[in-house]
Amino acid sequence: MLRTAFFTSWITSSLALLSALAAGGAIAQPPTAGSDSTTPATSAWIANPAISVIGWFQSVAGNDHTLPAEAFALPEAELAFQSAIDPHSRADFFLAAGPEGLEVEEGYLTWLAFPGGGQAKFGKFRADLGKFNRGHPGETSFADRPLAAAAWLGEEGLALTGVTASILIPNPAAIYWDLIAQVGSAPDSLASPVFGPERRGDVLVLGRTSVFIPFDEGTDLHLGASYASARSHPALRSDGERTRLGAADLTLRWKNPRRSIYRSLLIQVEMLGGRGSGDLAPVRGGVYGYAVYQFARQWKAGARLDRSDSPGGHERVHGVLALLQYQPSEFSTLSVQLRRVHDRVTDTDREAAFFKWTFNIGPHGAHPY
Repeated sequence: MLRTAFFTSWITSSLALLSALAAGGAIAQPPTAGSDSTTPATSAWIANPAISVIGWFQSVAGNDHTLPAEAFALPEAELAFQSAIDPHSRADFFLAAGPEGLEVEEGYLTWLAFPGGGQAKFGKFRADLGKFNRGHPGETSFADRPLAAAAWLGEEGLALTGVTASILIPNPAAIYWDLIAQVGSAPDSLASPVFGPERRGDVLVLGRTSVFIPFDEGTDLHLGASYASARSHPALRSDGERTRLGAADLTLRWKNPRRSIYRSLLIQVEMLGGRGSGDLAPVRGGVYGYAVYQFARQWKAGARLDRSDSPGGHERVHGVLALLQYQPSEFSTLSVQLRRVHDRVTDTDREAAFFKWTFNIGPHGAHPY
């Protein structure tokens, strides 16, 4: 009874906060160059890199023991430094400041004039394995990661340090069709649930191809397929074995061109599956899909369905998540989310409620589509 009363009170308080903020009216905007600001526009603003910070505040309630024990937390603050180096290259660095300290989440140089019209990246970057993995944890719509993404790619997602090359493939339909190849050092077994390099030669190789299909001025479809291979996690192998991990994703976007600030829809589905070269079970994986619908200028509602096996086969779970999101401006997003996970092995349920507030200061660059 006490836990139910706290859970209900927590949800009521979060919804009240969203409603109060929604009724608060316009938000003051920062001064811009050329306005009455005391800081004039100078060449220094052009020469220096664009610097931004994204903060992520979160509150959690419920009986889900897999989540952090703290009721309130600032899981991460992301510092971004982005700038062109010269006409041929640019640099992007993202530093994540969290409870465990400061680390380079991504830091890479992009060569823009790759032979054949392509591009190349050098440094540390998020792997193009599926589509959801490309987003930084704090910048997604959800307070958690989909169950399959967390089980197979880790709570922070899969990143590697190495080289990426990408090109556009000419085709008779004249649609956007790209091909990406990545090779680099995979994260160690502490950061990755399925990969575990031990020697210098233990590299991860990855390939991805995707097509972008516009149906009309307001609707488009994005289809992708990815494949990665690297030395297996120690818990999943004998010496010399490799894990092969594949992903397929579908993204459908719709935005009413006449009422684009009031109505939109995003649907995304992704499947992940792994196979080992030795004693790893033949095929395991997971799937998740979600839809987020914008029903008013500043409001969205969404739902997500999950199903996943763990790489070692010790856990089989499925879950459902619902969210209500309020976005007072492009610099701030608040949401209340409810999640329920059922463990099919132990036949138990885990419930959680989240309040998430993501805010941005500075000219943060666009995210990958």
